[in-house]
Amino acid sequence: MTRRDIAEALRRAGVPPGGIICVHSSLSRLGYVEGGAETVIDGVCDAVGSAGTVLMPSFPMDGPMIEYLEQGPVFDVRTTPSVSGKVTEAFRRRGEVIRSLHPTNPVCAWGARAEELTRDHERSITPFGGDTPYGRIAVRDDSYIVMLETHIHSFLHYLQERIGLPTLFLPEERSVPVIDRDGRRRYVRTKVMRPYVPYFMAIPGAPGPGPEWVEIRDVVLIYPPQREFEIRELGYSLAGWPRAWERRAHLERTGVLRRARLGDGEVGVLHVGGLLAAVEREMQDLVTRFHASYDPARIAALGKEIR
Repeated sequence: MTRRDIAEALRRAGVPPGGIICVHSSLSRLGYVEGGAETVIDGVCDAVGSAGTVLMPSFPMDGPMIEYLEQGPVFDVRTTPSVSGKVTEAFRRRGEVIRSLHPTNPVCAWGARAEELTRDHERSITPFGGDTPYGRIAVRDDSYIVMLETHIHSFLHYLQERIGLPTLFLPEERSVPVIDRDGRRRYVRTKVMRPYVPYFMAIPGAPGPGPEWVEIRDVVLIYPPQREFEIRELGYSLAGWPRAWERRAHLERTGVLRRARLGDGEVGVLHVGGLLAAVEREMQDLVTRFHASYDPARIAALGKEIR
């Protein structure tokens, strides 16, 4: 695959010139890319053009937030590597890319609205709230999630907060040291996600009155297509919530999700506003219906069975 192949695939999948795209990628699943991560970055930037904006998560951790913070890290927005994949780290290292100042969940951005979307991330008490890059793209009609042989990932945490998932955060806040763009040491207060537990959501069980527990990403969208096989191997029935199986087809029919072949895999492009309109209300209803089931210790005890 070349830079041109990637840009053309994104355009076929609905990325418009001048659009805002939040990119999630699995480079290894696409097959051979001439030039590797740098070519992927060039391709996605070409797809939106100079009037557009590209965002990528650039998290400095690949495990639970609390475990990372217990190690006492000092996040330096200028130099701390991204461990969210090879593409995100190559993107972070580009001179024209801006990185938001957050100790655990920063976002990198390039393009016309990079500064606007990343500024003051550190002032939000939650990593994914309304005054963060995730919240800002959620209220725009020109924003899209690009999935290069992977899932939505980081944007799901914004959705979890938006629907009021009871198990999302630990009760206390943390004050975490950071180094800003000017080299100054500062402290950022943030809530901390619970480890593991908030990745699961209650859906109607079949049979019986009790809920089943499935990964929240599968409630939102079963994607990429190979995820169907993984779900069956995990033993999910989803019999009480058939909408999960039907969601991808429904989003494609309504134009919210568009797909195009790319190398050994495919690219999926989700219109952010359309996705929220399709899933937010019913997910809030599920949380309300099964609110009493969201005891963190109980869900953690179910962990081995869920896995």
